[in-house]
Amino acid sequence: MKTLDVVIVGAGPAGIGMAMELGKVPGLEFEVLDSGKIGESFRHWPKQTRFITPSFYSNPFGLTDLNAVDANTSPATFAGRQHLSGNQYADYLTSVANSAQLPVVCDCKVLEVNPDPDGGFHIVTEHGERFSQFVIWATGEFQFPDLNPFPGGEYCLHYAHIKDWNTLATGTYVVIGGYESGLDSAINLLNVGHKVELLIRRSTWEKTDINDPSQVLSPYTRERLDEVKSNDHLTVSYGANVVEVAEDENCNFIVHASDGRNWTVSNLPILGTGFLKGGGACQIRELWDWNEDGHITLSNDDESLLTPGLFLVGPQVRHDERIYCFIYKFRQRFARIAREISQRLELEIEWLEGSEDGIWGPFGNSECCEGCEC
Repeated sequence: MKTLDVVIVGAGPAGIGMAMELGKVPGLEFEVLDSGKIGESFRHWPKQTRFITPSFYSNPFGLTDLNAVDANTSPATFAGRQHLSGNQYADYLTSVANSAQLPVVCDCKVLEVNPDPDGGFHIVTEHGERFSQFVIWATGEFQFPDLNPFPGGEYCLHYAHIKDWNTLATGTYVVIGGYESGLDSAINLLNVGHKVELLIRRSTWEKTDINDPSQVLSPYTRERLDEVKSNDHLTVSYGANVVEVAEDENCNFIVHASDGRNWTVSNLPILGTGFLKGGGACQIRELWDWNEDGHITLSNDDESLLTPGLFLVGPQVRHDERIYCFIYKFRQRFARIAREISQRLELEIEWLEGSEDGIWGPFGNSECCEGCEC
């Protein structure tokens, strides 16, 4: 059994970015485990899907690329694109990991995480067992879609299971969901010539009282929406709270809304309704403290309130009203976790050269208050 200081579960942007931060701590023994390849979730994106946050190289001026997981790299310069595809971003993550010679073990699925009564964790994988003082969970959410947001979800096709919009049968599609994945579905279906009935709960997309980009449409999506609004193949139904999908005797699918409206189509309705609350953290559900809204409650250092030594990084991290679901948001938490683990292991922290204000690491402040995004 291999003994380590830290095991990171997940080799996406959260896992690779966290590993880059841990690599700055001299003497720290750690490993990154993933059930697939580096950036596996991004390789499952629909072929046409692109990052909604733009990438741009501004590192020399102290403004790190929004989608970078390391302050010295930029997805924009790596791929030569402003809005990267899933495969392009996965290749970027792989390049970062290889250049830094990170200890990543691919095709190594974690089967169990068992806290030891005396501290630490026994981690059972497909390729042997590890013992680690700390575990950082970084499994993301894309591979954990919410397949049953209402009765009849089994009659629908979830956005996360689309490989290429060009392969879908010709006809009319009902798309359920008016946020990013729902609109991306509708726009791509229209672009390949299908008719779309888009059902959204809200009465409008406008939210003038909210400034958090996690709760409003991105400018990238708004721009694409404006381009298709006048398309006569698009019908938008506002205030449509879908409560059930059923199949009739003719193998058609009927989508029912709470106000009595319904829509009948022959093709599977498309679910653009999001992912499981907690994402991949649901795999070890019993080790987290879940609040009444179905989200994980964490300490100020993003540690489980139920399981000491277990930390969470990635889009599931929340603190009060702050949602860290974008890369440029959740990367701010890496340094805080690395600092906490280093102190508990009594390892020397390597401060940034030239730092005059106590900033440790490229993304995080060593003395952040709770919920701070600095």
